[in-house]
Amino acid sequence: MTRPKAGDIALMTATVATTSLFTNADHYHTPLGPDGTPHAFFEALRDEAESTPIGWSEAYGGHWVVAGYKEAQAVIQNTKAFSNKGVTFPRYETGEFELMLAGQDDPIHKKYRKLVAKPFSPEATDLFTEQLRQTTNDLIDERIESGEGDAATWLADEIPARLTAILLGLPPEDGDTYRRWVWAITHVENPEEGAAIFGELVAHARALIAERRENPGNDIMSRVIMSKVDGESLSEDDLIGFFTILLLGGIDNTARFLSSVFWRLAWDIELRRRLIAHPEQIPGAVDELLRFYAPAMVGRLVTEEVTVGDVTMKPGQTAMLWFAVANRDRSMFDSPDNIVIEREPNRHLSLGHGIHRCLGAHLIRVEARVAIGEFLKRIPEFSLDPNKECEWLMGQVAGMLHVPIVFPEGKRLA
Repeated sequence: MTRPKAGDIALMTATVATTSLFTNADHYHTPLGPDGTPHAFFEALRDEAESTPIGWSEAYGGHWVVAGYKEAQAVIQNTKAFSNKGVTFPRYETGEFELMLAGQDDPIHKKYRKLVAKPFSPEATDLFTEQLRQTTNDLIDERIESGEGDAATWLADEIPARLTAILLGLPPEDGDTYRRWVWAITHVENPEEGAAIFGELVAHARALIAERRENPGNDIMSRVIMSKVDGESLSEDDLIGFFTILLLGGIDNTARFLSSVFWRLAWDIELRRRLIAHPEQIPGAVDELLRFYAPAMVGRLVTEEVTVGDVTMKPGQTAMLWFAVANRDRSMFDSPDNIVIEREPNRHLSLGHGIHRCLGAHLIRVEARVAIGEFLKRIPEFSLDPNKECEWLMGQVAGMLHVPIVFPEGKRLA
């Protein structure tokens, strides 16, 4: 397992009386606890947030960290004072291309969202269930005879990459390429390296757009390319922006969430065996695991002076919404530091709220239900590999990056 540095432990156990955890809060350098995850830090920050739900961090030139549930909800709902122009912080390197939907405000956001809303509806998403089941079992077959594998790279990365490729009209087998593009935008800290890799994405998107204009199909990109907004077709830059955000949203969030789920099930034997015995409880477990392992946090650009709670924010400042902490708010959730799969209602913020609720909210649930259900049918007994290390990935999209597991050798379905 990844172990924390001594300085991380000191920071994690600091009391409000000596140092505010808000001061150095940095989503790209979150202190890791003995289990290799930042959850002990999230709980400590939550404890401080009970008296100070919003605090100032000095990271990246200074920004607000919103840790309270009601405060995070208030920021999301106030679309007048908080703009999605600040959804990424620091800003992802996408050059002149706007992150469509995620980086837009109404009324423009509403117009463009309508173009892709139908393919992500519950009815449309459910049509992919059998395809997801087949994909998951094909992937399981690749390693079931070996008795070991990295559940993150083997399954969690591949399942959303292949489905997203199908939705966008891309070859499903090129998942490594798509993940490389996503990584360049979300995690590569070298701007020049990130820009070069993003340039590959742009070149591929231009070629795809040209091809789909000549030969439209049933995929989402064909739908967007052939659509019109206010009587006009979308510009090539807008189409590239669409391609980018659909790729980002479809792969990164789901991959990190599924990786964290496999990590949890590898050592939480009680939870795993409960889901094996009662697969009908998997949907509730998925929502609770989403609450606990919220994969993403979002930013908002302050556009006018506004007071949230007891804090007054100024135009030009950024507010980062730490959903993983807000989802542990004791005023909203009983026993928030425990997995309670029958939690009802479960109003977590992991998939957003209001007009900017995650477009793929239903899709990520379906992917998780199928992946968990099929895996537990085929490999009910597994554990973390004692000879290899797990690794947590930090950032605006966070979760397990490597989850090496071992299990009894099985047989391929074929």
